Amino acid sequence: MLFTDAEDFNDTILNAPIGICILDADTLVAEIVNDKFLEVAGKPYDAIYGQYYWDAFAEVRSYYEEALSKVVQTGEAYYADEVELMLIRHGKPETIFVTFVYAPVNNKGDKVKKVAVWVLENTRQVVERKMQEAAKDAFKAERDRLHSYFMHAAAGICVLRGPDLVYELVNAAYQQILSGRELSGRPIFEALPELIGSPIQEKLLKVYSDGQPYEMSEVLIPVSEYEGGPTKERYFTFSFQARRDENHHIDGVVNIVFEVTDMIRVQEQLREARRYADQQRRVYETITSGTPDLMYVWDLQYRFTYANSALLTMWGKTWDTAIGKGLRENGYEEWHAAMHEREIDQVVATKKSIRGEVAFPHAVLGKRIYDYILIPVFNEAGEVEAVAGTTRDVTDRKEMEQALAQSSEELQAINEELSAANEEQAVSNEELIATNEELAVVNQQLRDAWHKIEEREIALRLAIDAADFGTWYIHSVTREFITDARLKELFGYYPEEDLSIEQALAQITDEYRDFVATKLENAIYNNGDYDVTYPVVGLHDNRLRWLRAIGNLKADPSGAFSAFTGVVMDITEQKIDEIRKNDFIGMASHELKTPLTSMKGYIQMLLKVNRQNNQFNTDMLEKANGQVGKMTAMINSFLNVSRLESGKIYMETQEFDLAGLIKEAEEETNATISSHVVVFNPIVEIMSVNADRDKIGQVIHNLISNAVKYSTAGSMIEVSCFKDKGMVNVSVKDQGMGIKSDDLPNIFDRYYRVEGSQMFSISGFGIGLYLCKEIIERHKGEISAVSDFGVGSTFTFSLPLLGK
Repeated sequence: MLFTDAEDFNDTILNAPIGICILDADTLVAEIVNDKFLEVAGKPYDAIYGQYYWDAFAEVRSYYEEALSKVVQTGEAYYADEVELMLIRHGKPETIFVTFVYAPVNNKGDKVKKVAVWVLENTRQVVERKMQEAAKDAFKAERDRLHSYFMHAAAGICVLRGPDLVYELVNAAYQQILSGRELSGRPIFEALPELIGSPIQEKLLKVYSDGQPYEMSEVLIPVSEYEGGPTKERYFTFSFQARRDENHHIDGVVNIVFEVTDMIRVQEQLREARRYADQQRRVYETITSGTPDLMYVWDLQYRFTYANSALLTMWGKTWDTAIGKGLRENGYEEWHAAMHEREIDQVVATKKSIRGEVAFPHAVLGKRIYDYILIPVFNEAGEVEAVAGTTRDVTDRKEMEQALAQSSEELQAINEELSAANEEQAVSNEELIATNEELAVVNQQLRDAWHKIEEREIALRLAIDAADFGTWYIHSVTREFITDARLKELFGYYPEEDLSIEQALAQITDEYRDFVATKLENAIYNNGDYDVTYPVVGLHDNRLRWLRAIGNLKADPSGAFSAFTGVVMDITEQKIDEIRKNDFIGMASHELKTPLTSMKGYIQMLLKVNRQNNQFNTDMLEKANGQVGKMTAMINSFLNVSRLESGKIYMETQEFDLAGLIKEAEEETNATISSHVVVFNPIVEIMSVNADRDKIGQVIHNLISNAVKYSTAGSMIEVSCFKDKGMVNVSVKDQGMGIKSDDLPNIFDRYYRVEGSQMFSISGFGIGLYLCKEIIERHKGEISAVSDFGVGSTFTFSLPLLGK
């Protein structure tokens, strides 16, 4: 371009729509600078106008000084398109994208007189384009990752592509369900013609058309194992979820399916078994309810495990209110209960029956006299596992005996006074003979009744033996270990084999063995609690079983030793179900965190780009960012529950000052919470503890967050930390809605949520306080709450002070 001295030259440059700076070709001093150029440069006018160009732009001199020099020397323009620059703009380093030109301005002699610097900022366009490209790449990577996950999932998963629902992806578990069919690349209704005209076809097409997910559980579908084969009744639980492409358009359906045919059949068998067991119980109840005798069974903890209708009537109780209760709970006076407990101990120790007589109040008839016999109930090992009893009301017989004795005395007096009245004496003799005959009849009835009782005792023994428990006995001094055949079976031993305590512990898996051994020793020698669940691997069958053992220590009457006895139950199925549930929760929580993290990153990036352009969009993005944060917190809670229950949450303890952790919580609270007045009472001394610092911080954060959530805006929340009896206590007190007395005992239970209209607007799953309790108790501390409904609540936890 040619240099001109026209008067409108300056106006043209100053009003140009792009940035322009005119430099003297010899000195490179800026002679004209328009506002658009200053806007891109981010520098004041005086820093550029009248200044040496490379003094104003020293930060890019090393990159473009040579290019500018060649423009002056050769007269050829230099062009740079969407280059990335780091400029000092508004006093701060900033990376931007610009398109600029160094254009020579020649005089009439064709000599370069000036250099025009033309510049246009492309930062926003470049960033938006890169974000779009990154989003597409992330979408493709996420889809590829999900495909990889699908292929290795335990559940049957397939992806159906397009309106014809063609099998695009079929994992091994899905193919196993239809092992005799070719699926990949075929429309589903061609590969599975059994579905044509069924509700499944309708729901699949509807999910593809409107994108709404659909789930069905335990659905009966006649399906053949191979194509063209006979159909079989099979049950499935499945879900349909629309798949969307990077433009959020539906391009397929994801199908997750479980075959539950075997589970349904097992459930049917279980229902049939329960029906049969209930029928047997009704038969037995019918047999025992026909006698006036009182029949009952105690376990070795003196609890009633059986009572017939006659005994329940005498007590004035029902089965549900009596069974499982002790003697005193069923109305026995202290002396009476203690007497029977001594007799039960005697039967267990001697393995012999005992007989007695006692007076006991009847609920309807008043005080009655009873004759009873207590007999031992033996297990397969010949050990007493329960004590059965039969009691007969002999009040009428006793009264008859007393009447007979009185009659005999009166007859003797009459004989002495009326020795001559032979006729009356003969009559009296006849009465005595008749009475004796009646007594003979009564004695025969007693013998018949005892025979029936023996038959019923046999039936009762058979019913008790039907319980599928293993039992043991340990002598606290000799450590003699006596077990029944069922317990040996649960540990993989044969009935005829000997089994010691050490051999039994050896079958427990490594991670549980020391724990169980410690609990066992504490129970035998310190009367500690013994209710433990652990896995064992059978010695001979190499089978993994989950067992629950419950034991009780009882001192021998001699005082020389104690007997530790108990039962072992096979809970493998329940434990496997629990492990599967925790694995699923942990897996689902972990998988959900990845897309949430990506979503949070995109929202924060949009916030940075959009913040100065549209306040409404900024507000919406900040709210979305807040909701993503809440969802992330809930998923982390579920993940912690899963880790906690599967034993995979660890405590990394260290010595630290709890006062410092409280100070950090105060700083975080002041920076993030403006809706309430949160007051931290001063801590004037060191509070040293040995604990997991991060997890204790989680507990403090959770208690403060709950106080904010359940109290009105503007109210005060008070946080305190103090020492008491060798413990350090942290309390959070609010002025919120409070907790009803009926709900207060349950608030630390897993998934417990207080009901009420005031709770509808407050989100949560009831796991925060449960996690707090588990964390504190694993630190050998305690957590509690006191509340006045409608006034406020105070939550307090305590930890042992270091060195106390």
